[in-house]
Amino acid sequence: MTDGLIRILRDGSSADRMAASAALAALGPAALPALFSALDDPDPRLRMWAAYTLGTIGDKRAAPALTRALEDGDPGVAKWAADALRRVGAGGCGCRFC
Repeated sequence: MTDGLIRILRDGSSADRMAASAALAALGPAALPALFSALDDPDPRLRMWAAYTLGTIGDKRAAPALTRALEDGDPGVAKWAADALRRVGAGGCGCRFC
């Protein structure tokens, strides 16, 4: 199930991506492994959506992966990682966005 939703995050329309993000967030912690993996994908749009979705889930276990994503070469990924860190309660990390 998560694989199909991750594919939509990568290739879907904006509305489809938002729906897939909501569906992954509804899975809660069960979606974490797929989203952690997506943070390492070559596609920056997928990395951005993964960070956003991790923030929506709000699980503190995402903090280490999101902290690494702050150093992503794509500014959108880094921005959403910083937002997600605040949402999981790990804000104020000292990055350029916090």
